[in-house]
Amino acid sequence: MIKARSVCRNFITRLQVRHRNWNVNYDILINMMSEQDFWHIVETSLEKNVTVGSIEQDEALIRILETKSIDELVGFQLRLLELRSELFSKHIHLVAEQLDYTTHPDVLNRFKNGIIASGKAFYYNAKDDTEFLNSLLKNNVEALRNCYYEGFSLVAPAAFHELTDYKESWDRALLKAKREMEIKQMKVERDKNRDIDNFLPF
Repeated sequence: MIKARSVCRNFITRLQVRHRNWNVNYDILINMMSEQDFWHIVETSLEKNVTVGSIEQDEALIRILETKSIDELVGFQLRLLELRSELFSKHIHLVAEQLDYTTHPDVLNRFKNGIIASGKAFYYNAKDDTEFLNSLLKNNVEALRNCYYEGFSLVAPAAFHELTDYKESWDRALLKAKREMEIKQMKVERDKNRDIDNFLPF
């Protein structure tokens, strides 16, 4: 059973949620999960030859994610969004167009989800090799058409709600993490500009 408690330290209230092997502090910076850890989770979910985007992959991913901390769940989602944002190349869009996966941004994102959920090698081949997806389109169009994963964006929230028994807000946790990353990036840019200014002649 998950129990939440408030802990006051240094005039900061921390909401902590305890569960077997995880402990959550909502006032700490949540970092994006490393690619290595992200791909390990994805490829572990594929070990039993499950079909990409299937309920079986949903279940495999959720089982793995339920062993992670809340910070890691949010970090997983941030990495997913980052990898998906990098699939912007024209050749990917053209293939998606031929599959009729450009009718709505959500539909295109589900195609990109399928590319990511197919594993690291598939992802980087699709991203960097302009002929990789075209070759699949010509030789195995149905397999490529099945590279469509609506639920991939929902596995981390599902694990989050399972672990917190719906007592915490996923949207709040994710929004806070995104905002913290923005602030961190702004600080990096500010420090960079300060360093440049220090080198400028008077």
